[in-house]
Amino acid sequence: MPASDLGSVVQRGLSKAKKYDAVEMKPLAGADDDDDPSHGKRKLDEWLEWLWRKLHALLWIVVAGALASYLQLIDVMLDGHPPGKPDRQLHRFAFNIGLAGFGGWLSIAAYLVIWLKYILKVEEEWEEYSPRAIPLATACAVASLVAFVVALWPVFSGWSVLIVFVEFLGLINVAHFVPL
Repeated sequence: MPASDLGSVVQRGLSKAKKYDAVEMKPLAGADDDDDPSHGKRKLDEWLEWLWRKLHALLWIVVAGALASYLQLIDVMLDGHPPGKPDRQLHRFAFNIGLAGFGGWLSIAAYLVIWLKYILKVEEEWEEYSPRAIPLATACAVASLVAFVVALWPVFSGWSVLIVFVEFLGLINVAHFVPL
């Protein structure tokens, strides 16, 4: 079939298409329908979703705690080496950089969540009120994660990446249980 014939067939198909004057933008169900029998189901779904998020956060916290206990991370951080293995030294300078980055991230998070939201009662979005806070917090978090991996590398070698990832997720999910 030549290209000109194909164009005419498409044009005829378009001309036969049904034309609509307007599109109705009315929702199918009103927002104030209290007599809806599925309202109880929606509440149950919301509650189950909330419960799932809390259980998921609790799982990360338990896994991070179990990993820290199994690897004796507290002893590694305080002594600089695992118990009984003084030849595997923690890189202290990188560890201190990681602590500083994590402290910076935590300070920015406290500023945004506690100071702006609860003390100053700012109604604007964080990005509008304090546009540099999120990029700065991201830079602090990434720098601390990289520094923690570098600090733990002499002790745990390649497992350091996974260890830092799990511990960071465990610490982040603690926020689910802070009563704010």
